[in-house]
Amino acid sequence: MRKTLIQAVLFACIGGVVPGTTVTAQISPPPRAPAEWTLDAVITAALTQQPLIDAAKARLTAAEGGRQTASVLPNPVATYWVENARFPGGASSTALDRESSVYATLPLEPFLQRRSRIAQAGHEIRAAQASVTTAEQAVAREAIHAFYRVALAQASLDAVRDNLTAIDQLVVYLRNRVAQGAAPEGELIRAEVERDRVDTDATLADVELLRAQAALRPFLGGADATGRLRVVAPDWARERVALGPVTEFTAYALAHRAELAASRATADARASALNLERSLVVRQLGASFGFKQTAGVNTTMVVGISLTVPLFDRNRGEIQRATSEHLAATMESQWLERTITSEVEAEYQAAERLAARITVLQPSFLSRAAESRRIALGAYQEGATGLLQVLDASRALSDARLTYARIVAAANESLFDLGIAAGYDARSAARLGRGAPGPVATRPGGGSR
Repeated sequence: MRKTLIQAVLFACIGGVVPGTTVTAQISPPPRAPAEWTLDAVITAALTQQPLIDAAKARLTAAEGGRQTASVLPNPVATYWVENARFPGGASSTALDRESSVYATLPLEPFLQRRSRIAQAGHEIRAAQASVTTAEQAVAREAIHAFYRVALAQASLDAVRDNLTAIDQLVVYLRNRVAQGAAPEGELIRAEVERDRVDTDATLADVELLRAQAALRPFLGGADATGRLRVVAPDWARERVALGPVTEFTAYALAHRAELAASRATADARASALNLERSLVVRQLGASFGFKQTAGVNTTMVVGISLTVPLFDRNRGEIQRATSEHLAATMESQWLERTITSEVEAEYQAAERLAARITVLQPSFLSRAAESRRIALGAYQEGATGLLQVLDASRALSDARLTYARIVAAANESLFDLGIAAGYDARSAARLGRGAPGPVATRPGGGSR
């Protein structure tokens, strides 16, 4: 009885089953499959219910309210006046008469300023609309970078795990060889040390993946609040892009870049503000019309115009301020044009060089590294090479996979950044990275796409 109990405990510790006993297996539910996010899905989620974009849209609504206020006609001012007058009624008597007036005054200076105010409000709406586009592009850019950070972390972890599997197989092989006396124990120890090192790299890669997923998750808007999400990066080998001339990108950017559109709208708003300040030389201009009644009998029509005479204050200070602000806004727009041109050219060159490097690496880079490890392992099993050559070849394959993943992620990000720099919206810029139709992308064989 005691022996049977000991056997049951031992077999339970090692996961075995005691003969003649019945064991009820507790099957745990399979882990939930991680969600796979494509580039389009991430962009759609990032642009939906995003607080920064909603804030920009709120500012646009505020600018539209300003435009509505600028177009409203001024309210007239109604005045009712009563005055008691005492007139001589003879040598020793007086008569008390009442004099009343009612009239309305319509301010006229808003009509002189209305056109400038409406124009200024319209330019501010343009600037606010451009700010919404800028906010969408900024959010999408951060989301895309977080997306490719996850993609790179996934590729890094997969490469390290593949290397760990290979080293584990090598350790098992050496352990059997040492047990048979056909290999020195020092080689087994060296392989176990390498396995521990690779296992540590796998842990670090796993931690980096967790952090990358945490950086991406806020852009998903709570759609994937828990669990390990996975991303599916675009396949570079399936869709290749040959970029059109850089001048086309530059011209498109100078015509459609949101920041430049906002800057130009601000300069136009400053010009309208200057016209408004010039019109304010004449202030408090109004036309009055009404009736005046004396002693309840005599009725007189009253018509008049009131204005402030610009004798001392001709609004010169405000005109000077508005002129300087308009000049400053114009100069800032010109500088922004130079900056955008330089940025587009830099992004274009970066995209070209990264794409060219991928083209060179694609045919045989990873296959050669895998073949090198296979040859080294075969030669080691035949005694033609040493253990260090096998470990070096295995590490080289892992590094090659990580290098390729890095340059693919960098190339995809550079194409997206080029699209944003050229003034495309977020979705069009993302499609540019996959060779989708666009006015400045062409197929390698020629012909516009």
